[in-house]
Amino acid sequence: MAATVRGATMDALLEASDRELAMSSSHPCAQGKDVWTLITNDIDHEKIHIGQVLEGRYESRSTASPMERLLAEWLAERARFIGSLIGLTDAQSNSETAAGQWTYGAIAKHVLTLERHSLKTIAEDQAARAAGR
Repeated sequence: MAATVRGATMDALLEASDRELAMSSSHPCAQGKDVWTLITNDIDHEKIHIGQVLEGRYESRSTASPMERLLAEWLAERARFIGSLIGLTDAQSNSETAAGQWTYGAIAKHVLTLERHSLKTIAEDQAARAAGR
């Protein structure tokens, strides 16, 4: 399961050890400090630009439609969910979150199954309305 949630950025960061965070970085955004500073700067950098995009959209009166807003919020939650799984080994993914509870992998499968079922239902309901049922 861990391999399915990894992208190039995640692979690069996960290949580095926690010790790497304290190592110096030559990147200008590290501000003469360490890898931790570089990565946290990158995170903050994205947050800054999110604000810039949202302000630009607001000022130009180009706000998201209700469906676009819903999709954006769903994707943000999905990213947080994936983030909660980062670092779990396959063995951990197959272990229960607590005694007698679901496994991490079962939770991930459940989330995806529910999403697929919801989207299938929406499509079926649209088709039924189009057919006049």
